[in-house]
Amino acid sequence: MNDFTNKVAHSVGRHFVTLTCVQYPPDDSKSYIHLFSGFVVEVETKWFYITAGHILRDIQKAVKAGSRFDIWRLGDQTAGNHFGAAAIPYSFETNHWIVLENEESGLDYAAVELGNLYRSQLEVGGVIPLSNTSWDTQFSESEYWALFGVPSESVLYDGETRITARVVMSPLIRAEAPPNASPKVTNRFYAKLVDGSEQYMNDLDGMSGAPVFSIKKVNDSWVYTVIGVQSSWYRSNKILAICPFADFGFELKKVVQRTSEVAFDKSCQ
Repeated sequence: MNDFTNKVAHSVGRHFVTLTCVQYPPDDSKSYIHLFSGFVVEVETKWFYITAGHILRDIQKAVKAGSRFDIWRLGDQTAGNHFGAAAIPYSFETNHWIVLENEESGLDYAAVELGNLYRSQLEVGGVIPLSNTSWDTQFSESEYWALFGVPSESVLYDGETRITARVVMSPLIRAEAPPNASPKVTNRFYAKLVDGSEQYMNDLDGMSGAPVFSIKKVNDSWVYTVIGVQSSWYRSNKILAICPFADFGFELKKVVQRTSEVAFDKSCQ
């Protein structure tokens, strides 16, 4: 890894957080470890964890089919966590999440507020949220795009307490929609992995929810912004489908503002 790549990975890693859990099938056969990619943003002084909406849909389907999910953890190791492999216990409640997911239109977002307890622990671990000054669109001028996440193929679980995984940052290049993409899908843009990325990962499974960053040079300094949330992967074409983040982020901001106004009105009564 060269110095530039190392600096970028260190910088964007401060915003990246994994969400892990163990799935127990209905027949109590072999359990499965799940690791989801995501990142943290600040909206009106509140912290939110962002990932892909279809992750919540898949969990809900599995629960309806009889599976049980347990041992939820937030992982902040890429932010510089100095506590080794220790992760943060997380109380997962489906009804706490805001999910905007529609396959036909391409919407694929999920967000959950991180309360003061989680926020303080993540802060100690080195996590820094992305404020709205660091949100941008895929149309803005950019020299590089980069995907930052954890592929499922790298996740290992000792069956008790320890989970290990490989974090990957891969350069992307813009791409047209693949031939098999539905013309109705309007809320996505597309990119391809650069040649050579296969040496770090064979498949993008597990990268759903990972942030996509735009990197450019401004006044002799490199700056980055988050432009998307990784949604899906056209394996045969090696093309990623990415949901724009800024639109969702600013809609989330409106929701938080309205909620704050209602809470303020009630406190004045």
